[in-house]
Amino acid sequence: MALTVSSRSVRLAVLAGAGVLAATAVYAVTDHADASEGQAPPAAAATAGHRTTAPATTPTGPTAPAATPSAAQAPPAVADKAAPATTPAARATGAAGEKALAATRVTARQLPDRTAQKWKELAPPSTRQPGPEFQLNECVTVRGATGWQQQGFISAHKTPAVQDSLGFPDAASARAAYRAVLAGMKDCEATSRALQKRYGLAADARVRQTATAGEAAAWSRTWTAVQGLSAPGAQANHIYAVRRGSVLVLLHFDEWDSAAPRSYDPKGDADVLAGLTR
Repeated sequence: MALTVSSRSVRLAVLAGAGVLAATAVYAVTDHADASEGQAPPAAAATAGHRTTAPATTPTGPTAPAATPSAAQAPPAVADKAAPATTPAARATGAAGEKALAATRVTARQLPDRTAQKWKELAPPSTRQPGPEFQLNECVTVRGATGWQQQGFISAHKTPAVQDSLGFPDAASARAAYRAVLAGMKDCEATSRALQKRYGLAADARVRQTATAGEAAAWSRTWTAVQGLSAPGAQANHIYAVRRGSVLVLLHFDEWDSAAPRSYDPKGDADVLAGLTR
């Protein structure tokens, strides 16, 4: 049975139980098993004290971290039963807040590289109450959200994409959260390389900002990922953040080298940001 998120919100928590996600979880285990060998993490990498949903893959090594994978990375294992689309806690955010979150939703046809990826929705969007912390990836943690809507997608290569819309009490709070994303991504290359070194991998992570537009930014991270929050192995992560009023919109999708050759050109990220700001 899935555990209740208390001190940290993890990006794929509400997608547990989707049938196609189960197939993706199996894919992540089998196709990325070799890449994760030898990645026994240090004790400092564990997230003891934070209760989250069950992780998608079991990290290798006797002291593997308890972190739940993020959405654009290794999907979680299917829980005993699917999380409800809307919980009482989520309804407490108020109709106006839910409408603001819903207004930011994108469709599969709006996702980047849709011709090659052939994106499909995993399930209807889910609305939940976030915990005190929302972890986007290894580099970014967002705090202070009062509403959360999530939409998951699956590609023809069985790789995931996820949109998370986080609602805040006001525009100033959402702006502060957006700036926290900028700060985390600014240091993401150093953060990712330090993590790789701790796991005994070559420090090959490269992070670059690919587009900006007002309070909107996009990044590309290429690296040999450490299993835990990410599926292990060589990959490219594409990250987008946009502030729209009192809502922070986050979109994330991955290209895993073991699944298919990389096909997305980040030169298209300006158009993606334009779509997310409308």
